[in-house]
Amino acid sequence: MAWFDTVLRSLVTPAQGTAPDVVAVGVDAQAVTVVLAGQYRSAPAPWVVDETGTRWSLQRTAALPDSVPAPGRGHAPFPCLAAIGTTVSGQQWFLDLERAGVVSITGDEHRIGDFLRYLAAELAHNPWSEMMRVDAVGIGGELADLNPDRLVLHQDPDEPTQQFSRSARQRIDLLTSQPGGALRARTDDLEPEAWAPRVLISGAAGESVQLCADGLDRIDGRAGLALVAPVRGDGRGLRLHIDSSGAANVPALGLHVHATQLPADEAAALAQLLAHAASVTTTQESEGAPADDETSPAVRDVVGGMTDRNAPHLEPVDSVLPQPDATYLKAAATTAEDLNMLAPVSSEIERRRAQVADPDLDRDLADWADPHCRRPKVTLLGPVRVDAQGELPTRNPRRQFYTEVVAYLITRPDGATSEQYATALWPDEPDVVGKTKVRQSISVVRTWLGVDPDGADYLPSGLSAAAGGRYRISGALVDADLFRRLRARGLARGADGIDDLQRALDLVSGKPFELPDLRVRGVGGYGWLLDDGERLDLELPALIVDVAHIVATHHLGNGEPERAASAAHSALRSGTYEDVPLLDLVAACDAMGNQAEASAYVTRILANHDAEVEEDLPPRTAEVLFRRNRLD
Repeated sequence: MAWFDTVLRSLVTPAQGTAPDVVAVGVDAQAVTVVLAGQYRSAPAPWVVDETGTRWSLQRTAALPDSVPAPGRGHAPFPCLAAIGTTVSGQQWFLDLERAGVVSITGDEHRIGDFLRYLAAELAHNPWSEMMRVDAVGIGGELADLNPDRLVLHQDPDEPTQQFSRSARQRIDLLTSQPGGALRARTDDLEPEAWAPRVLISGAAGESVQLCADGLDRIDGRAGLALVAPVRGDGRGLRLHIDSSGAANVPALGLHVHATQLPADEAAALAQLLAHAASVTTTQESEGAPADDETSPAVRDVVGGMTDRNAPHLEPVDSVLPQPDATYLKAAATTAEDLNMLAPVSSEIERRRAQVADPDLDRDLADWADPHCRRPKVTLLGPVRVDAQGELPTRNPRRQFYTEVVAYLITRPDGATSEQYATALWPDEPDVVGKTKVRQSISVVRTWLGVDPDGADYLPSGLSAAAGGRYRISGALVDADLFRRLRARGLARGADGIDDLQRALDLVSGKPFELPDLRVRGVGGYGWLLDDGERLDLELPALIVDVAHIVATHHLGNGEPERAASAAHSALRSGTYEDVPLLDLVAACDAMGNQAEASAYVTRILANHDAEVEEDLPPRTAEVLFRRNRLD
């Protein structure tokens, strides 16, 4: 497999950086023969051109130049090359499905099913089929465990055929700006991700499949797309006929072979074997939200414009904690400094500016709460989780890794270059930049996140105009982002903002960036989180504590200790080690008459600091406990 992958890469002429237009490839014990779509009389050594210029050959004993990229480096030029059968003499033939566009299958129904099942399995496993997406409709259910990164099984043809037709329309538009198409993009490294190969294999020739064939007929050139399916009537594209004995012929190429076959009873065992091998490899490999407090400069201006609660003002002012300081100092576990810093005054101007700065907040909150909303949803305020519309089976052994990919990209609003992404996700591989698995992982995540209502990818190609040379997720919903936006608007809305702060707390489901037991931060993954100067895993709990303290103080000032305790527990769920939520619970328990429980929280605070005397406590903690008569 690796040798054949290298042979295919050697077809690219180093001087011109171009590749011939390959139609089919034959391999036997002596040589590799390449059938070309036109005349190419100049071939890179050690390839030999025949007298017609339409076939190149390479002896298997020939040494390939050192300049040929190794598998996993650069871009494989012919990712849709797949085996279709073997001749009587033992020569195995591969057909470039991308070059054919549409492959129409006729003949024996049982043999066609075994052939299509083999084709799906091979494309899902070939090392040269980089960034491949195979949609199998009504065929290959036995292959459910086989490389779900590439192979997606469907019973209903509507969704995969609609997505395929959408891709065809997008590729037609791309051809206007990149006339060389997919092959030129790969050889010259011109946004190859935009041409990621996609093959639709259908076990039946329905109306929606025929519409996909119509879409491919409108494409002139290689577009990274191929359709393989039985046909009704005369069919179209490249014809391949398989009879009841398994003999197959491709009239356009004069090929007569015994078709590759994968019976259903063998497919499940093969899939389990390869899935087990993949899980072992994955285990061996794993062993060897916006940066600012607010979402935009406009929102930052709103909070930055707030002023001291006790300063004189020229216009009516308000605060999320509108009562006099003395009320809160008596009822709550707060200080004058807390009140001035966490609940500054706001004016009507700030209120309006906050609304203008983030007009979509309510819509995004509704989408987050709507279980039927198809926008990707990323949870960071608790166990890291991604809910997306695309296909990534729960049993995918690398699901947690792809979740980490999303978490990394979603916390970089300015995006990440390919080099930054590769070194962050594979920190122990100094030569990882440019490897196939880097591009493949992005391709898998792009498919998983899906497309927006306008048909645009939530993770565009890094080299597309929308991405500006960086990998950047846009349009997704993130609980940490919603939390920050609610906090910003809540503080700007004054007394009316407490509801926003409560809704922010409701988003907290646990410790931010909490990881599964098998993913140890900094060892099994998320090492980039430790390297980030901002340390979001520490910053987010601090923000949660601040918001919870404001809400708890508000409820204590209003005589609602139960609701104050609930806010404090939200802060504790974040995994914080601060005294603030424990002190809020002391005040809430005092107000409810639960003296024993209040004393237990005081004991916990003292134990956290190993404190025997007042001087062992932080000044703020000591001040609050002293004012509440909790220190001797």
